Amino acid sequence: MTQDLSAARHELCTLLQQALMLELSTIPPYATALYSILQEGQYNRSDPELVNAEPIEVIRQVMVEEMLHMVLVANVLNGIGGRPQMTNPDLLPTYPHALLGGRGPTVHLRRFTPDQIKTFRQIETAPESPYPGEHGDYHTIGGFYIFIKTRLKDICDTFGAEAIFIGAEDRQINNDDYYGAGGHVIEIIGSPEERYAAAIEAIDEIMEEGEGACLGHRAGDNDPIPGPADHEDVAHYFKFNEILHSRYYHPDDPVDGPPTGKDLIVDWRAVSPMRDDPAQDHIAGQKDIEAMSHAFNVTWSKLLRGLERAFNGERAALRQLVPVMYDLKSDATKLMRTPLPDDSGETAGPTWTYLPDCGR
Repeated sequence: MTQDLSAARHELCTLLQQALMLELSTIPPYATALYSILQEGQYNRSDPELVNAEPIEVIRQVMVEEMLHMVLVANVLNGIGGRPQMTNPDLLPTYPHALLGGRGPTVHLRRFTPDQIKTFRQIETAPESPYPGEHGDYHTIGGFYIFIKTRLKDICDTFGAEAIFIGAEDRQINNDDYYGAGGHVIEIIGSPEERYAAAIEAIDEIMEEGEGACLGHRAGDNDPIPGPADHEDVAHYFKFNEILHSRYYHPDDPVDGPPTGKDLIVDWRAVSPMRDDPAQDHIAGQKDIEAMSHAFNVTWSKLLRGLERAFNGERAALRQLVPVMYDLKSDATKLMRTPLPDDSGETAGPTWTYLPDCGR
């Protein structure tokens, strides 16, 4: 049965909304590991050099780019006349969370450990070949975006880009809206053909920054980041590999080899002993901890509502979320420094639960 235009547009909107939730679903696990790392003055170290400043910066860079990826997906979704949703409880991830509807790895909320970084590396693993993804047989994030690109091309070839890219241009987030957080925001504007090309460019940028190798690139992409003078920026997969190997990539390192550059100092001991997959039943009856958990979830809910407003025409709302992100970190670290009452030696942690009726 031939797909009509309405069904085709609905399919693309659904795929892009799934992509938006996919990008969002990586942020709580990454942030939880990041916030669990004890800062200077919070950990009694005999060696003052073991500060974890470098892995903190590497994970922070990944999180900033994941936020950028959400902006890019929202721009493409708005470009085809969709309405990005960030507060629909039926769509939001809960943890443990199986990525890609169960096709991808299951991610947990866990502290900064080698095993958790290995999971992060698995999340960002490139597909071995683009061909399965083109036919909907994807098991990686990159494969999923290949499928989106394939469907976008097929549908535009069938109905014309002018029938697909019908969204209002004033809903597009631009670099100024993104408060200089880093990266390049691609707007889906111009003629239908220009919008189509921009949408493909946006998806390619997401893939390159995430898996990198799926586009045939080597480890480096020539964008310098903080680190040794000869270090080049690398995709997320390789960033996590750097942490695991305690070493930066050298510009000449191949994608299928380990990093051989300068040391990246990691102290796996300087971490809060947060209990895996924090849940409300871990703190039931502990009013002080329950209040801290609730405060975190209020802040998380505020962030999601602000993102939804920004993605649906209130672009200034994006800039207003900067202090909310700092509050989120503060609320999370308070929980991770609070021992659970069961003598386990573990601490509480954030559940990343959206509260639909709180703080509207």
